[in-house]
Amino acid sequence: MADFQATPEDLLAGASVTFEIVVPGELLQRSAGDLTVQLRPVTIGAFQLIMKAARQEDGLIPLLLIKESLVQPTLSLEQIKQLPLGLVNFLIAHIREISGLSEKKSN
Repeated sequence: MADFQATPEDLLAGASVTFEIVVPGELLQRSAGDLTVQLRPVTIGAFQLIMKAARQEDGLIPLLLIKESLVQPTLSLEQIKQLPLGLVNFLIAHIREISGLSEKKSN
């Protein structure tokens, strides 16, 4: 049994946490080694806006998730569109993990 009652601040605190993620150099096509980016969890409000914005073009979902989650470095949507697919997949996997999104179920 829990010792304390949760407060609104307790529940909202996780939305402001940032995570340092090491991106392997091979995903960046660089021999100089790994780099670190900072990601934050996607909130339900941001997720709803992303889903609404992507209704006409669901290919925007991963791009908008990265735009919302990537704290450092900051990239424009146009820059995110130029990222290699392997890096996009890597970032999305980490964004899903830190945001508490479960894996999609295959049919």
